[in-house]
Amino acid sequence: MSVGSLGAGSGLDLESLVKQMVSAQKDVKVKLYQDKIDGYEAELSALGKVGSAIDSFKSAVEALKDDELFTGRDAKIAQPEGEESIAITTDNTASNGSYAIDVNQLAKGSRVMSAPGTFSSADDVVTPKNAELTFKAGKHEFTLDVKAGTTLSELRNLINTSEDNFGVSANLVDDGNGNLFFTATSSIQGSGNTLKIINTSVVTDEQGNLVVPEEEPPVEDEPIEEDLPVEEDVVPEEQPETPVDETDELDLPGDEFDYANDGPIPEDDAPEVEEDTLDANETPIVEETTEDDPVEEDLEDQEADPTAIAANTSTSMLDSLSTEGAFAGMYTPMGEQARDAIITVDGIQIRNDTNTFDGAVAGLSIEALSETDKTTKVDISFDQQTVQDTIEEFIASYNDLVSLLQTSSDKGAVLNGNSMVRNLQSSLSTQLMTSHGNTSTFTSIFDLGVKMDNQGMLSFNSGKFNEAMKRGYSEIAPLISGENGLAESLNNLLSSYTGSGGMTNSLKDSVRRSIDSTEGTLEAYEDRMVKYETSLRSKFTSLDSRLADMNAQGGYLNSVLAKM
Repeated sequence: MSVGSLGAGSGLDLESLVKQMVSAQKDVKVKLYQDKIDGYEAELSALGKVGSAIDSFKSAVEALKDDELFTGRDAKIAQPEGEESIAITTDNTASNGSYAIDVNQLAKGSRVMSAPGTFSSADDVVTPKNAELTFKAGKHEFTLDVKAGTTLSELRNLINTSEDNFGVSANLVDDGNGNLFFTATSSIQGSGNTLKIINTSVVTDEQGNLVVPEEEPPVEDEPIEEDLPVEEDVVPEEQPETPVDETDELDLPGDEFDYANDGPIPEDDAPEVEEDTLDANETPIVEETTEDDPVEEDLEDQEADPTAIAANTSTSMLDSLSTEGAFAGMYTPMGEQARDAIITVDGIQIRNDTNTFDGAVAGLSIEALSETDKTTKVDISFDQQTVQDTIEEFIASYNDLVSLLQTSSDKGAVLNGNSMVRNLQSSLSTQLMTSHGNTSTFTSIFDLGVKMDNQGMLSFNSGKFNEAMKRGYSEIAPLISGENGLAESLNNLLSSYTGSGGMTNSLKDSVRRSIDSTEGTLEAYEDRMVKYETSLRSKFTSLDSRLADMNAQGGYLNSVLAKM
């Protein structure tokens, strides 16, 4: 025993005595309080699990209560798995029936490319001056500012990274023979949406002045014969018939075949027509070909006009990346034009600028996936499978709740004897047994293939359910999701148990208050025990001191008596 501990003066183990006295007074009662708290906490946990199960079951009930559950449509498509040609989604406006659908053509975007020999390297400069390229596909459009000295590779990056780009992808393809092809692909589908690239640069001369092309003077219209005065009662003299050469719009100067007269045109007799000699309303004037070369005259005119040379130089390089204009260098390969999707529904051909046909058939959205070589049959009917799945989910959730209620309220269980649990179990069974919907065909959910065993658990018979669907699909909705249906009745019942003001939360709040109260009582008792221990120590310290004095006096007397 250490010096200074309780009992050091008397030599008695007073420390152990104090602890034993406090423990005898405290331990049993503290355990009672703690057991009570543990019981409350177990009850609170059990109520939490019951509350969660009720919430889950209420969600299943609300799914049955959904008005659209029995108005949905199901599309059954006769096509092999993995070889789907169409996909169909329906809404509740779709009519039940069968459709024969063919996919004649898929919609696609377009692709343009540069002519062979136009470019040889990704470092080819596309313009010596600041310029603009405009990209169009139908109503979609964006314009790029192309700085002087931009290379083909840099232009590709400009296109692909433009924030205004509506879906144009540029690329460079090398054929390995010294030809580099610039390609641009547009994602915009539909006929008439083929990609166009236009050089919209402002043309300037060497001094930077704007070059505006001269406008041709307007041609005055000649008076129409109907407006001329008509002389009445004038009989024209008969004129001798003259042979008239048949002409055809396909007969052009220089053709090797005369379409009108079905014979070759002699080379010596093929006339040349100069467009400059034509007046707006006159017949062509045929002149003999001179020895002077008109191309050489045009070159002489350009040499005399520096403005034309400057304009030509500033735009000709960028024209090689255009699809429009006389000097365009980009073209659309055969079969790469944007096109519509085409489907045939019951013999009626339908076009659309995308592969998704919304509203072409009322209540259906048809997506064309691949072209077909034979007709695909589609059957639209009530969505019976969804109704069955929803009822099965309801049954599973109901069984989970009932099983938990039984486990929690069994003999010796935490919620044994709990009135809320007993009332809920009884009310659920009653609601299922009660007639709902006021229909002549069905009276309860048990008429739809649902069965209850002697333990209160539900099971589902899909065969009986299918028979019930055939007997009266339209009467199932009032029974289950109608105003007076099963789902509405169960929802009203469960609403009194759920939510912040429901019985489950009210009961949990009551248990929490009991826990708080018991913990407060235990804390107060432990405080009293501390004071009790302090009182004992004070008394035993005083006792120890007196015993020590008595021991000292006894020792003194013993020593005196020993000397006598």
